[in-house]
Amino acid sequence: MNQFRQAQGLIKPIIRYNNIRPSTISASNFQHSFQRKAAFHHRPALAMKAVRVVSWDSAPEYIEVPDPAAPSPAQLQLKILAVGIPRVVRGRAAREHPTAFKAELPYDPSLDGVGLDEATGDRYFITAFAAPLLAERANVDRKQLVKLGSAADPVTVAALANPASSSWLALRCRAIGGCEGRTVVILGATSASGRVAVAVAHSLAAARVVGLSRSEDTLATVEGLDERVVLTDPLVLPPNIGPIDIVLDYVGGPAAVDLLQKAEVRPGENLQYIQVGGLAGHENHVLPARLINLKPIRIMGSGAGSVSRDEMQRETPGLVSAIASMKKPFDVFTAPLAEAHTVWNLEDSEGKRLVLVP
Repeated sequence: MNQFRQAQGLIKPIIRYNNIRPSTISASNFQHSFQRKAAFHHRPALAMKAVRVVSWDSAPEYIEVPDPAAPSPAQLQLKILAVGIPRVVRGRAAREHPTAFKAELPYDPSLDGVGLDEATGDRYFITAFAAPLLAERANVDRKQLVKLGSAADPVTVAALANPASSSWLALRCRAIGGCEGRTVVILGATSASGRVAVAVAHSLAAARVVGLSRSEDTLATVEGLDERVVLTDPLVLPPNIGPIDIVLDYVGGPAAVDLLQKAEVRPGENLQYIQVGGLAGHENHVLPARLINLKPIRIMGSGAGSVSRDEMQRETPGLVSAIASMKKPFDVFTAPLAEAHTVWNLEDSEGKRLVLVP
């Protein structure tokens, strides 16, 4: 008992220093708090490696940056496990994406990723723009975290999060009435986002998913499609396609107009056209007035400006749950942060998705 009182005397000053009442702390809580705080002591001022854009004309470099400060009560400091490098991240790194137009060097172009709370062993999906993630560690607002199940693979989640979010948000937030029981057509089904969109549409109970692309051979490799249509000029839609309810367009340009002209619309319903991407490189859509006058077409976009932050926050747990159990619809290759500069632009040539890991 005397030994316990002596130990209490040592612990109380520490408890008072941390503004915690002695009567409200347990031994386990004290140990957990001590472990978490110990992680932030005895680190040099420049102790963390990171990947940063140091020139807009070249791939990001592996450099040394200041260690993050101790996290605030509203934050967790996470060890970064995986960060996906989709097309949008490479665009941000080249200052070609609107979110990077005003960026200053050195710059972290990352969007989202997966991190580990080393004090508890819990792993989290880190939502878009929550923190600079191309580093060993990052402080992240707890509200921007979604806890992952024990079976979730960090690399799979990091690889699928961005391409899956485009179709998930389009079908959940933009398509009126959702896609349950409906026919969804994916224009650009062979792209990374298009391939994931097939799985997303099925997970959201679409009745049929139809894929369109210019390459018959590549289209044949897209899993989960109920029908495949090769884009020709002019487009020919087989009669068995039937009425189309929703179009997710990752291509843009004349192909979209041709599809809308040929599509059969379900009686009494609108054909919902959702513009998601512009792989064809066309800045503008030219829609004949006669087309939108004669057909009940509802035209909309889906992206950061058309989907609210509240909607994104509401939908993220469901999205993460879906992709955590989803089979990767494309090849993924991983590389350590230290090799980021070398592998940054390999993705397009190898046809795989890049994920950076510690």
